[in-house]
Amino acid sequence: MIGILMALMLLAGQAAPSAPADQSASSKVDSVTITAPDRQTSPAPKWSTRIEGIGWPYLGVGQDRTVIAFAKAGKSPPGQAWRQVWVRHEFREPRTEAGLTFMSERMVQDVDCEARAFRSLAVYRYPENNLKGAETAYAFEDRQWTKPEPGAFDESVIEAACMKPLGG
Repeated sequence: MIGILMALMLLAGQAAPSAPADQSASSKVDSVTITAPDRQTSPAPKWSTRIEGIGWPYLGVGQDRTVIAFAKAGKSPPGQAWRQVWVRHEFREPRTEAGLTFMSERMVQDVDCEARAFRSLAVYRYPENNLKGAETAYAFEDRQWTKPEPGAFDESVIEAACMKPLGG
């Protein structure tokens, strides 16, 4: 998907090395399924057999079938208009950005449902699939709210994060 590629290109330009990650933040993730409505998700590619769910609900496969995405809701401060979402990417082949080679990453974003916008806060990268190996954390310097391109992956994340449960 173009959105995934754009997000990864943005990561390369906006991410800056930071202090070691706070493990408490990454452990405070709810197991709430994020599945975009009215979107057909492609079946997982054959190489995905090495990828484990490890508590992350499946979201979809990139258009080029070289990345698998998972997403789930995180904890958001009470009274805030936005929600926190964690997005996980598993890559078929190693990626290298800013001198770091990785196969897996998870990113925390704030999603503003009313404005239909998001801001990326941090990304945690791992040398092996399934979030294994030594974690390297990056904080985004530019935390401006961004509206995704129509049909982009980020739009799918917003749609999924902002779904309202059916009453009944």
